[in-house]
Amino acid sequence: KVDEKSDIYSFGVVLLELLTGRRPIEPEYGDGVDIAQWMKKKVQTREGTLEVLDSRMRIAEGSDLMQEVMLTLRVALLCLLDLPMQRPTMRDVVQMLSDVSKTKVMKDVGRMSSPDLISI
Repeated sequence: KVDEKSDIYSFGVVLLELLTGRRPIEPEYGDGVDIAQWMKKKVQTREGTLEVLDSRMRIAEGSDLMQEVMLTLRVALLCLLDLPMQRPTMRDVVQMLSDVSKTKVMKDVGRMSSPDLISI
């Protein structure tokens, strides 16, 4: 049945594709295993999580950018919850992704000196 919750799941798959640089189905996942199932197994350890991120996403651990990537991954995994009723609404997803972005903006503003803030 196609509804908002299946759209949310699909959006989670798209986020995983962007974060990992991989296709939804690849031979390395195993027979009958898709990117969502594969990723759920990989994220059980921190090393597994870092290993599957697209090389362009492998930023210094602990950096603000890595924190944003990990928060975005968390949103993707929420979209992929097995029970549709547990998945967030698209409104919630948009809010969570906006919060990830706002966190970065607030950190950037916090690093600026007073003259920098005046020029904004």
